[in-house]
Amino acid sequence: MLFRRPINCITSALLFAAALCLLAPARVAQQQEPKAKDQKGQKEQNENPLRIETELVQIDIVVSNQKGVLVGDLKREDFELLEDGRPQSITHFAVGTSKRPATWLTAERKSPATEPAGKAVTTEVPGGRYLILAVDDIHLVPENLILAKRALLRFIDQQMASGDQVAVVTTSGALGFFQQFTGERPVLERAIQRLTVQNRAVPRSLDVPRISDYQAELIDLGDHDALELAVQEILSQEGQPTVDTSGGAQGRGGGRSGQQNQGGFSPGERAAAQAQAKARMIVAENAHFTTATLSTLEEVIRSLRPLPGRKVLVLLSDGFFLGGSRNSKHYDLRRLTDAATRAGVVIYSIDARGLVATPPGGDASEPSGVNNALLPGIRARIEQGVVEAKRDGLNALARDTGGFPVFNNNDLNLGLQRVLDDNETYYVLAFEPATSYRDGRFHKLEVRVKGQPGLRVRTRAGYFAPAEKLAEKSVEKKEKSPEKAAQQAKAARDAQFRAGLGSLFPLRGIPLDLAADFMNISEASNVALVTAHIDTAGLNFERTNDLYRTTLDLVGLVFDEKGKVAGSFTDHVDLSLKPDLFERVVKNGVSYRKLVALKPGLYQVRMAVRQEGTGQLGSASQWVEVSDLSKKQLTLSSLMLSPGGEDLNLSLPAAQQTEEKVAAYQPRPSEASRRFKRGTNLDFFLFVYNAKVDAKGATDLVIQSQVFSGSKLIYATPLSRIAPTGAPDVQRVPYAARLSLASFDPGNYELRALVIDRAAKTTAHRRINFTVE
Repeated sequence: MLFRRPINCITSALLFAAALCLLAPARVAQQQEPKAKDQKGQKEQNENPLRIETELVQIDIVVSNQKGVLVGDLKREDFELLEDGRPQSITHFAVGTSKRPATWLTAERKSPATEPAGKAVTTEVPGGRYLILAVDDIHLVPENLILAKRALLRFIDQQMASGDQVAVVTTSGALGFFQQFTGERPVLERAIQRLTVQNRAVPRSLDVPRISDYQAELIDLGDHDALELAVQEILSQEGQPTVDTSGGAQGRGGGRSGQQNQGGFSPGERAAAQAQAKARMIVAENAHFTTATLSTLEEVIRSLRPLPGRKVLVLLSDGFFLGGSRNSKHYDLRRLTDAATRAGVVIYSIDARGLVATPPGGDASEPSGVNNALLPGIRARIEQGVVEAKRDGLNALARDTGGFPVFNNNDLNLGLQRVLDDNETYYVLAFEPATSYRDGRFHKLEVRVKGQPGLRVRTRAGYFAPAEKLAEKSVEKKEKSPEKAAQQAKAARDAQFRAGLGSLFPLRGIPLDLAADFMNISEASNVALVTAHIDTAGLNFERTNDLYRTTLDLVGLVFDEKGKVAGSFTDHVDLSLKPDLFERVVKNGVSYRKLVALKPGLYQVRMAVRQEGTGQLGSASQWVEVSDLSKKQLTLSSLMLSPGGEDLNLSLPAAQQTEEKVAAYQPRPSEASRRFKRGTNLDFFLFVYNAKVDAKGATDLVIQSQVFSGSKLIYATPLSRIAPTGAPDVQRVPYAARLSLASFDPGNYELRALVIDRAAKTTAHRRINFTVE
């Protein structure tokens, strides 16, 4: 473990010198004011965190007028909130927008010394939107999945904004480790390209009777006509006489009558039993896949509960069957409503089939019998009911969680834009139920706008109250052996690390920033430089004598594109600090660096840090693409960012810098955090590999720096030369420059570096997101 302190590099022209600068002990990054600590204050800090449970219900709502336009100027007193029809007192009110998220409440306290017991506090939500693109690969047919992939790729390229955190998840879980929030467009594009249809079952098109999924659901619900349709097909295939549904005989012995066989059953009765057995099998199969789909969505939504703020989940699906009763047959949708209420997730559902028109004779994707001529009215009714039956679940999911469904729209991107537009303005309301429910029952919520009947409110349908815990029986506890206690402690620690490393989003028990940068430090030696910054302000230190002590465990895993572990690292860090160094560490945090050798490919680095004693844990993840330099193509390392220091003589804008000043730039170590103060400078650094060299050993490289806000280019430099003639290693050419942030408004941006090899007439580029505060 190394603390950060100022360093100076002798030269930036030498690759290895620059690499050593990146790997040297780094300076402490100033983030927050130090906390004065005495023995009394330290005693308070060492106490276990106090967690206060309150029956707090918090919901976010959208209000629109009769034309569908969002209304964003309402006040707390304009709203009336009811639970099971009884008015409730609104204890918290906030307005949020896509650019300025609303504050939410939390009922947890880290220390009794910091806040009054039992008082909830507001939590500032990180900037940017959290979007979950859920693809129902279990129910999507291949042709609709292709359309969905095209729409999602267009969404990532054109509709996703800088600062957005997007996760692509599947109902089958087939994407594996790709299912995490990220703002990296290339990673999201790769995840979308990997989407495939998950085969549900063996096709039933040649079975007799050819019962469709919806027909099976109707038979299971006791629909006589749906059963008769299957019976007639069986009898027709067997050469038996058939009858129509009115009971009029078309031939002797048809329908449910006729001669009995040796078992005492007529052909019609036997056919009915066969059809019912087939229907039960299909219904069971539908129930399995519906449950798998909705259980996955519920699991994803519940996992987002620790992440504050409003989260948007968009489900793209062909629809699914709920089994007649949406609250009891296959899956109780109120469980998803409860999960969404507790996690602050609103669901929007998009029917990937677009405008559905069932052709005469039925949908080609649904099996149909040969007896349409016999029972045309029944067949037509069933075929017309399929569309709405499959949409019932999509409609309920959206309506009950505050969103809306998008049906009969062949432009999926238009539907996605409607979702984004619907989240431009929203409100957050919270209340503590007047009655302390511990009944485990579902309680309905309703929000109204007083005195304005023309306004429409969308919010959660309700939530499940916690069930009263059974009184624990007092039993005599046996004292655990030291070995048993150590084993249990290790198992609990390992489980906590697995949860942190597998989370969809960073856990902030210990705030952790992470960067992973590709670079090549020697021939055939590609590495990822992993840089982490640990915020120590919230850690508990034990004071013994004149030293402040604590212990941190760090675990890092590197996954390749197939989800296999390609590298790992662990460290056990004992901090023992004197008072002056302790205050610096609490103020500035500590940094950690690791080099991981990797083959060419796309990787995800995940890291978790845990404090012994308290069990506080933080986690983070970053993607890094390691290029294949053996192809001898123009290639760039990762863009490495750091705050500009006053000791560098590069105060001019990049457009006015001379080659001599750029060449004299001394690179600073890459920072894990990509957040910079407005008015300061941002330094960036990269290597250029495989440039073409002329007979004199010179290169002809130029670079342009570009800054984007969303999809809009807001800043660009003229082309400038890289590496004057005579650079020691023309195959690993370093470049560094400074960008002034004086004119940048607070927000999220993307920096792009475009390098042109004019001798080889080739280009290469890299891009990275950063935030101005």
